Amino acid sequence: MIEPNQTAHIVKVSWCDEGMPNGRLTMFYAALTGSPEEAVELVRQAVKADAEVELTEARLSQDTAQAIDLLPGFARAL
Repeated sequence: MIEPNQTAHIVKVSWCDEGMPNGRLTMFYAALTGSPEEAVELVRQAVKADAEVELTEARLSQDTAQAIDLLPGFARAL
């Protein structure tokens, strides 16, 4: 259940990957937290130390967050 003070923030993560044509791999994560800063920190803890982690302005609706079973305090790759 999503609490009223929680939002499913979308966080962009990118890092160098020589196996990719442009040399960078980019992924997006959803994190259900009470603040954008918490979402960024949660994702930062889950990815490589040298990855660039940045908050986007996008959010998931509560219906979508529930449909993908997004849990508070966890990040999920999209």
